[in-house]
Amino acid sequence: MMMIFLSACGFTPVYRTKPPLQTLSSIEIAIIANREGQIVRNHLIDRLYRNGYPSNPRYRLVVSSIAENIVEIGIDKDDEASRAQLRLSAELQLYDTAEDKRILIRNVRATTGYNILAGQFTTFVTEEDARKQGLRAISDNIITQLELHFK
Repeated sequence: MMMIFLSACGFTPVYRTKPPLQTLSSIEIAIIANREGQIVRNHLIDRLYRNGYPSNPRYRLVVSSIAENIVEIGIDKDDEASRAQLRLSAELQLYDTAEDKRILIRNVRATTGYNILAGQFTTFVTEEDARKQGLRAISDNIITQLELHFK
């Protein structure tokens, strides 16, 4: 019964209709600085270029270098940090190359957490895993912003 009212008001879910893959695959992805940026760019390439690199891209995506901040949040009884949050952020800008103007600018963020363990190596491994998850989330957020823009 509720769905009838929602359809009458013009509500359409974001996930229902996606922009044509042709539009997203016509985006050139600029080089992103540092190793984290390279990982994000590779994720974006995997998602956008299913039929190969665009021969004549209509749009150019520029993503700033990935900013990273680690915040220790869990304090145990010895007054030592036991948990940390890894906060990643970047700015994306989309340019229309035909009209030579910027058509979209957004900030994207991701937050992941990891345990600070007794051994340095185990803490390093959990931190790297959290970083990988955060970078994947950043690239997913960029794709979402592009899909929303072209919808």
